[in-house]
This record gives sequence, C-alpha cells and structure tokens, in this order.
Amino acid sequence: MLKHTSAITLALLATAGAASANGLTYSTVEGSYYDIEDTDAQTLSGAFDYVTGKFSFTGDAGYLTVEDLDLSTIGLTVGYAIIPGLTVYGSLDYLDLDVDGASGDDTALGLGVEYQTADYGIALDYTSWDDLDVDTTTLAGYYMFDGSAIYARYSNIEAGAGDEDAYLLGYTYEASNWDVDLASAWGEDFDDGSTFIASTYDFNDAFTFGVSLMTYNEDFGDYGIATIGGTYNFTETVSLEANYGQSFGFDADYDGFALALKWENGSRRLRVMDQVEDYASDVSPLYDLLNQVDLFGAL
Repeated sequence: MLKHTSAITLALLATAGAASANGLTYSTVEGSYYDIEDTDAQTLSGAFDYVTGKFSFTGDAGYLTVEDLDLSTIGLTVGYAIIPGLTVYGSLDYLDLDVDGASGDDTALGLGVEYQTADYGIALDYTSWDDLDVDTTTLAGYYMFDGSAIYARYSNIEAGAGDEDAYLLGYTYEASNWDVDLASAWGEDFDDGSTFIASTYDFNDAFTFGVSLMTYNEDFGDYGIATIGGTYNFTETVSLEANYGQSFGFDADYDGFALALKWENGSRRLRVMDQVEDYASDVSPLYDLLNQVDLFGAL
C-alpha cells in the first residue's frame, strides 16, 4: 500500500531528479498546513515532468490528513510524440483512503491525446476507476496572448448514480509585477458553482502580496471566503506563503490560517491537463485543499 508514503516518495524522487536535470523539465515539492476553526489539515504533494526523445513521463502524488481522514494519491503518465506537438499517452492512478480506521484503495487506467503549440494547447483524456466504477472523459485547453491566458475544462463523469457534468472557465493576466486571476467552476447548473477572483502584487523579488475571493454563483458576493496574505521567496526555487481567510454571509462565520512551503524548479508543466490545473490553482490559496476535499466527496 502507498498510504502515507506515496507523496513523500514521489517528492523525494522529484528532488533527486533535479540534481541531474537530464531531460527533467519540471519538478516541485510542497507542504501545506491549514488551521480552520481549530480543525487542522496537512497536505504534501510532489510532481515531475521528464522528456527523453519522443517519450515523456509525468508523475504526481498527494497526501491529505485531517482529523480521522487520510487520503493518498499517486499518478503517472507515459507519452509518445507522434509528430512535434501531438502526443498520445497512457495513465495510471492510485488512491488509498482511510476514514475512522476503515481503509480502501482503487486503481484507474486512462488514455489521452494532446496537441500543443507555443500559444495554445488542447487535450482529450479518458480515465476509468476499477472498484469505484467511475469513468471520466475530460476535454481541456488554453490559449495565451499578450500576457493573458484563457483556459477551460469540461468533464463528463459516469457513475452508478448517473452521469454528471463539470465545467471550468478561467482567465489570467500577468504584468511585470502584478497579476489577476478569474475562474468559475460549476456542474449541471451554473448557480450551483463558485467563482474565484485573485490578485498578487510583487513589491520586490522577495515579497509578494496577495488577496483572493471565492463566492457562490447563486448569491454572488453574499456568501464566500476572502483571503489575504503574502509570499516570501528565499531563492528562485524556494518560497513560503502565508494566508489568513475569513468566511462571510453565513449564519456563523469562520476564519482560518494557511501556511505553505514550496520548492519548484521549472515554470511550466508538460501536459495540457496539468497546465490548465496550474492556471486554476492560482485563483485561491485554498484551491489545493478544496480540490482534495472534492476528491474525497466524490469517492
């Protein structure tokens, strides 16, 4: 079983691979701590991209622990470039879940195809989970222009309870010392989704100030979570980010604190799916935690 060690193992592999840098185009390790209304949560994640000739390999792993829940995930893709820019790949994913002492795991196989140029990318991906009996077909893409990027993702999820659709649409603009990120995610009904707005400002090479807002589409601006924080860059690859969050509009408001230590080598992921996910992760410092919770809720 890969429980508890999957994220650590892959993170260490990514770190070790950076030393050789022979074909390694991207690697990262990140550890985060959350304290939300006296509930503690920790996450650890790692990822790498590696290219050799026409073959490409990507890997990622994540670990979430909160109260009596432990969730570990690990994934790998192997791709082959048919022609420059056009790649087909196969994927293998594994998850292990432990809740209140009861544990279970599952494995997924997938196929994908993607096409990328210097300005845009598009990908089609199919993944099938074995024991969970869940099949997901995803179409995603992005287009970059004049310091901006538009990205989108559509997923059809087939499960025992029936089909579900999930949508994501976002925009980011990056200037020399500031940026703004907008995104909205929803399901069958747009009103059931959420919209994210975030912006950062670089005071200098070392310190970045950031704010974000998440609000529900149905009552836009009335309910949600606001954050304020900053990032300190120790080096070009190592940074520490701290954020304070406050909910608003609810009968009982909650606040919380998030701290993340990150090591990152490389600016752009290899797969189109990962690039779209990276764009989306910039809309909130709580994105990774919310993503893990959504995954748990889907199990």
